[in-house]
Amino acid sequence: MKDVSYGGFIGFISGMVGIGGGIFLAPLLHLTKWDTPKRIAATSSFFILVNSIAGLGGQFLNPEFSIEPTITIILMFTVLIGGQIGSRLSVQFISPINIKKGTALLIAFVGVRILWKYLL
Repeated sequence: MKDVSYGGFIGFISGMVGIGGGIFLAPLLHLTKWDTPKRIAATSSFFILVNSIAGLGGQFLNPEFSIEPTITIILMFTVLIGGQIGSRLSVQFISPINIKKGTALLIAFVGVRILWKYLL
């Protein structure tokens, strides 16, 4: 039951701030000591992928939705390259504690940016 409340909380907060829930899932999993940082990063990435596919599926139902083919291909290629580089770096060079620190910095940056945009 606790997992359901976590999911509901993440969904609620994500809807309020208008960003994906993966950014909230990783720190929650870290706080609950769910698993290793690398496994948490992989789980959050999969969560983001599933949400993105669902969102894209919803957009396809909108008759006004269109995709710009050139930018889509460029972005897909860029994400593939970045994912490969990140994956290889994390396996060979980045320790689990540094993955935790990087995740914390990213979340702090996003949080400050949201606060800056809406409070100032």
